[in-house]
Amino acid sequence: MTINIQGSSSALAMLEALTSQSSAAATSNAGAPTALLDATSSEPTAASIIDLSGGATSALSGLSAGLSNSASIADAGAAAGTSIVSLLSRMRQDAVTASNPDIGTDTLAALNAGFQSDLQQIAAAVSSAQVGGDNLIDGSVRGQASSQQAPGASLTGVNLSLGGPLIGLASAASLSDPATAASVAEQLGTAIDHAGQAVSQISAQGDAIQANLALVAQAGLSSNSASLVNPSLDGDGARLAALQVQQQLSIGGESIGNQAPQTILSLFR
Repeated sequence: MTINIQGSSSALAMLEALTSQSSAAATSNAGAPTALLDATSSEPTAASIIDLSGGATSALSGLSAGLSNSASIADAGAAAGTSIVSLLSRMRQDAVTASNPDIGTDTLAALNAGFQSDLQQIAAAVSSAQVGGDNLIDGSVRGQASSQQAPGASLTGVNLSLGGPLIGLASAASLSDPATAASVAEQLGTAIDHAGQAVSQISAQGDAIQANLALVAQAGLSSNSASLVNPSLDGDGARLAALQVQQQLSIGGESIGNQAPQTILSLFR
């Protein structure tokens, strides 16, 4: 008669537990995360994933920088254009006042001085809209702004310069007399309409660029790249580790459970 593990109730209990834990461990292992992706790994698949992630992150960073530059160009143009529209409106009010045939000489001179100052401010506003060599409101950009642009950042320039097709009013204009002031007031009414439309166009382009910037931010490839290289151990992984420990304990318990009958047999040797 041979008494072995099949004949020991304690050993059988340990074996049953071991079998159950092995099955659970196998099931858990199927859902557990794989090994961490190491940037220095010789595994081709891991290396290719990391290379792809790094390339995507680099491309995303470049796109974001280009969009930001284009947004700055649009913002500068819109801000300067808004300022110009305000100046034109004030100049028109002065011109309407100066067109009164009964206006006094001193009052006309004061209005003309303010008018000349506003003309200079318009010229300065146009010049200040330049960002990185690109200016959307001086007529230099007829299509897309140059190297500062990026895909998804189409910018079309306008010309808000004095004497240009939108403003019309020359830099040498003045309110020298009521008749001239009346003509200037009429010109300024048209200029305000044209400048307002131009500013709306630039603002719409800037809004489109900001929307693309938001999409780039949502892509989040930078943070995803980090998670590819250093994934965290999730619940399945923790459960697998616990089951593996239980397996080792069951194996030890099975050995202890089988020792008792073997000890008794040794007495008959």
